[in-house]
Amino acid sequence: MLRKHLEHIRNADITNGYHCGYISPIPFISFNDVLQEKDFRTLIEALSNDIVNWDTIKTVMKNGGVTYADTGVLVKDEAEEVPEINRAKFISGSNLTLNLTDPDRVLPFYNPPNARGEDTFLGTCLADRTVLRVPAYTFHDGFGAYQHLLLGVLPTNLSYIKADTKQVVERFYKACVGWIRYKPLYVYITDRENYEEKMAEVRARLKETLPKVCRYFGRDDFMNVLEEFEQYHRNVRQHYRDFQDTKAAWRKMTAQLVSREKRETAI
Repeated sequence: MLRKHLEHIRNADITNGYHCGYISPIPFISFNDVLQEKDFRTLIEALSNDIVNWDTIKTVMKNGGVTYADTGVLVKDEAEEVPEINRAKFISGSNLTLNLTDPDRVLPFYNPPNARGEDTFLGTCLADRTVLRVPAYTFHDGFGAYQHLLLGVLPTNLSYIKADTKQVVERFYKACVGWIRYKPLYVYITDRENYEEKMAEVRARLKETLPKVCRYFGRDDFMNVLEEFEQYHRNVRQHYRDFQDTKAAWRKMTAQLVSREKRETAI
């Protein structure tokens, strides 16, 4: 994996590989009269971002939460440039290499307080950067189901992850909270013209589906997802200013580093 990144990072600012395994902490859901598929789809649409969307989640759920590597990617063995879509270039926070040869080419990670999405927000800064997707996979164990992989204990097959244990439901709950916390800022950056309209849609979808989710899992705390959304929606402009301040501080710091290096070289 590292070799693939090193082969291509000289010609890019960032290289990013692929993931397989339990990429998304969304388990297999057995729908019933309390929570139907259309209800869960509405919830996912409220939470959706650059990674989470209904089409991908539905496919993964059919596989019991497992995403398998595409052998075509490995056979083709070519890097591809990541396009900018909706003012962002998709990258993920692991299987990632940053080109550090020029400090001016490096940008900071940021996420709203206690939220997820630092890779997502870095992706909104890459319009003039070269980002390559390299043909290298890493196994993502989103549910901590395979604790002994690094000891060389390899499974012959991957188990379905069902929403039938406290640990799995808790992992899903925390993911929902993390996703909704960064949804307002992501939309504010990538689609500010329609921000208020989209936030109203998110609110309506959460109000419609969260009570059903609470009944399905027997946990009232899923309603906290709506409270978290409202809080981060109220603070979105402050979070945006914090993001801009982070980038400004980073530029100042790297400029000082470059200036110091030039002085030391001159001496």
